[in-house]
Amino acid sequence: MLEFSRKGAIVTLILLIVTVSATASTEEGIFTNHFLVELHEQTEDEAHQLATENGFDSARKLPFAKDLFHFYPKDLTQTRRRRSLQLRQRLEKDHRVKNVIQQEGFSRTKRGYRDLNAIDTNMNDPLFSKQWYLINTGQADGTPGLDLNVAEAWELGYTGKGVTIAIMDDGIDYLHPDLASNYNADASFDFSSNDPYPYPRYTDDWFNSHGTRCAGEVSAAANNNICGVGVAFNSKVAGIRMLDQPFMTDVIEASSISHMPQVVDIYSASWGPTDDGKTVDGPRELTLQAMADGVNKGRGGKGSIYVWASGDGGSFDDCNCDGYASSMWTISINS
Repeated sequence: MLEFSRKGAIVTLILLIVTVSATASTEEGIFTNHFLVELHEQTEDEAHQLATENGFDSARKLPFAKDLFHFYPKDLTQTRRRRSLQLRQRLEKDHRVKNVIQQEGFSRTKRGYRDLNAIDTNMNDPLFSKQWYLINTGQADGTPGLDLNVAEAWELGYTGKGVTIAIMDDGIDYLHPDLASNYNADASFDFSSNDPYPYPRYTDDWFNSHGTRCAGEVSAAANNNICGVGVAFNSKVAGIRMLDQPFMTDVIEASSISHMPQVVDIYSASWGPTDDGKTVDGPRELTLQAMADGVNKGRGGKGSIYVWASGDGGSFDDCNCDGYASSMWTISINS
């Protein structure tokens, strides 16, 4: 059902799938109320009608594959230990349907940060002097000069201007004054709630701030007397909310990775399997196809760039176990 146009990509995909399937942790299966449905050349309106007839909220066409649709539920993701055989069989018997795959749920862990000791600041952006990775003057007991050499890049005019970076995470606070001026609303989407507003979810005692922090590291505005400075402070940032749910699915990952590939230049992901050096896991079949399609066709044929965080487990970590960080389709950056 799912094929690449290049023989080499097919071979690579098969090898990766076999490797991950053979060595992944043997957790008991979790099945969600998300379905991947292949239709017989139906329009998006017809797919929507079929989805609503069977109790789904709607259907979303996957941009990288013909006749593949994500049938998503009206409410938040729900899980069960057994497959929904009746619903699957009902869909399979419909003359418009070619194939049905109920999406299994799996966990994805956000990759975080470490707080620095308080140090004096005297810059326009009050937290800039804490950002030793941008310009290291020895603050926080660091080694002077041991940084990203980003100041030299800025002096050459490389500040992110004209580049859109999508943060695939638990949402971003696009109303934050350090992000609002660089926010690209047209390139943003919420795949957890199925709407174009990827704002983080508040609870009584928790705010999902991981994606907002990631967005700030990339695109926080400079010289506005607010917080710190993004490494590409003139870039545009898009929010793709997809992490804030009980379990991840292959179709949600693939949809996020393939969202507007002719507008988004770089997709940033600071999450993945548990970084304990023994959990072997990685992208499933549909996500691999989305990655390959983006690398080969994104940005007008120049290729989408997928940047993945790695190494968050420290001395207990092994990036070879992480199928995202070690993928041929991604650029892995140690966090």
